[in-house]
Amino acid sequence: MNILQMRKIDLLKAMRSFVIVAERESFTEASRELNIVASAVSKHVSDLESHFSSQLLYRTTRAMHLTSEGEYYLEQFKEIIARIDSLENIASERLQQVAGNLTISAPQGSAALGYLHNTSEFIKRHPDVRISWLFLNRFVNMVEEGVDLSIRIGELADSNLIARQYTSIKVHFVASPDYIKLHGLPKHPKELSQHQCVLDSSNRQPGRWRYNEAAKESTITVKGYVQANDGEVAARFAADGHGIAYLPSFLMQQYLDSGELCPILEDYEFDETPVSLVFPANRLMNPALRALIEFLIEKKPA
Repeated sequence: MNILQMRKIDLLKAMRSFVIVAERESFTEASRELNIVASAVSKHVSDLESHFSSQLLYRTTRAMHLTSEGEYYLEQFKEIIARIDSLENIASERLQQVAGNLTISAPQGSAALGYLHNTSEFIKRHPDVRISWLFLNRFVNMVEEGVDLSIRIGELADSNLIARQYTSIKVHFVASPDYIKLHGLPKHPKELSQHQCVLDSSNRQPGRWRYNEAAKESTITVKGYVQANDGEVAARFAADGHGIAYLPSFLMQQYLDSGELCPILEDYEFDETPVSLVFPANRLMNPALRALIEFLIEKKPA
């Protein structure tokens, strides 16, 4: 039986059967130990003999014993089986080992969501984990760019990625008191098209703002008087009176607290926007990533 023919049998299973037959000196005893019928054990041994073109056993109605070839192959098979078992044990241990390199992407300015602190605590517990951070205000193709985990804000498009919700945030329409004094306060989101607006151009559609009316989502197209591909910079320009902005609270909390920015159009806000941990399905084979995701979920903000 050549190598191509050996695809029809399980070589390792046949080796295990032969070793037990040789040690027990009985097909019947081997079948009991292997929990298969004696004819299947005999077939395994015959397959081995055919594959290696050697007679491994002398069989009679009363007894059986190893041939010289059988004695040689028995020792070889034992070494192979021991090596395979050792590799399986190593593989099992590696699957439990929290170690290795992880690449994580997140929006610029989003550290206030708490994941940096929690990741720092995770690394202290698992010092064999190395993390590379990518803070980017653009869409990240995780598979092409080799990213293991992404923190993403907002509703997620259908994809082959897996998402677990980490927390949720509020997104506000805001303006500075000086801007409101000069340009007036819009009473409906549709009026925003007539106002100066500050856009975060790192969003996929920076000039399309969502609003909630009668439990339905609508959108309005706005013009960017000032644009920046960094939400924190956009918040700064809005606080300086350059226009109305539509930004998540964590980017501008300091300005809301100081009164430099005021929420407007609050009746048209959505209740919450999800923040998700996103990762390719095949990355879950990585025990370090799996452990980090579970840790972040456990420590997520209330």
